[in-house]
Amino acid sequence: MKSIVLVIIFSVLLVSCGFKSIYSSKNSNFEIVDILNKNENKNSFLIEKTIMAISNNEAQKKLRLEIDYQQLTTTILKDSKGDPSKNKLLIKVNLNVKDKENKVLINKEFTEEFSYNVQANKFEMSQYVENISENLNKKISNDIIFLLATL
Repeated sequence: MKSIVLVIIFSVLLVSCGFKSIYSSKNSNFEIVDILNKNENKNSFLIEKTIMAISNNEAQKKLRLEIDYQQLTTTILKDSKGDPSKNKLLIKVNLNVKDKENKVLINKEFTEEFSYNVQANKFEMSQYVENISENLNKKISNDIIFLLATL
């Protein structure tokens, strides 16, 4: 009985706390008219989808984006047998922002990297790398959104 009362009290307090989302299309001051994705893959589409979610159709600034996505995995360290024991995941996104007349406003490269130890279990290793890649892509997406909001 006490737990039900506590849940009700906490829900009332949280509803009235004044929460507003930071990244909302209502608050953005730009509209993405077109995105040219040069290297179409799952990760570049994730970045594109995140940016398009913030686009405001009623904004004055109309922007065109060109995204060049690259993901590289390199071996940093090998063990005595020659097998990789430490890798580095590097993600580079070259962003070209143009206005509606195709005049270049800004050209910027976003880079994120992460070093990790190689695991023996290949399935867990692929899941781990996928998780790292997703987190780095989210970081780059947030950086791009911040850049577009400050134009």
